[in-house]
Amino acid sequence: MQVPYIPWPRFDRRVLLLLLDDRQRLLVCGSCCHGWTVPQVRLDSGADFSGQATQFLKERFGIDRPRFAALYGVHESPMSKAWELDRQTESRVFIVRVSRRQSALARDAGERHALWGAEELRRRRREISPEGVALLITGFIGGWLPDGPLTLG
Repeated sequence: MQVPYIPWPRFDRRVLLLLLDDRQRLLVCGSCCHGWTVPQVRLDSGADFSGQATQFLKERFGIDRPRFAALYGVHESPMSKAWELDRQTESRVFIVRVSRRQSALARDAGERHALWGAEELRRRRREISPEGVALLITGFIGGWLPDGPLTLG
């Protein structure tokens, strides 16, 4: 069987970071296409998800020893579904608890960063990518999602 051509990188690995402050507000970043997203880290093939996320948080936002929540999202696309995205993907979504001071530093790290509470997240959920981030974080804030890994489809 011949392996189909998949453009670089053959395996897309990334971490999405949901920074949630003491007032239950999520840090969102304005993107170039008039939408909103959350901070993301692209990983090298051998990099550890939590280690790379920790390093990014320190370098980008000055957050030392981040407090990861027990709930985290996992998404993987097998090779059989790689045709959808031209490559296999493996992602982790980490919820990180930050202090009010840390969230202010993160918000001020870029000109288009904002902190949105649950009500604004619900109202503007279609503006946030990737799809489902608003549902995940509002479920976490509301307490109706269990601790541990959550498979994201």
